[in-house]
Amino acid sequence: MEVQQHMRWRQSFIAEVSEALQQLGLRACLVCGSADALGIERSPVFLLTGGLPPAGEDPALGEDRDYDLTCAVRIECAGCGHLMLFNANMYRAEDEQILVREPS
Repeated sequence: MEVQQHMRWRQSFIAEVSEALQQLGLRACLVCGSADALGIERSPVFLLTGGLPPAGEDPALGEDRDYDLTCAVRIECAGCGHLMLFNANMYRAEDEQILVREPS
């Protein structure tokens, strides 16, 4: 039997992002105003911009790519369903591990 693993945010990273967003003024849903309904999803959202990367080898350093992969933090209001995505790289230290594997 094969065990699949999923990625999730490290708990300390979720706390850091939550604190940073509150300091920026995100204390309630921007749509319905609920202060208690905002939640951070435990799993990352991966956004691929510009199409699929070519199969095979990665491009050489300095070579232009026609795509970009962004790892995002998902914030959702349980009250009205408003969904917000924040670039995870904006909230991490240079080499900080922000994802951990979780058995499914």
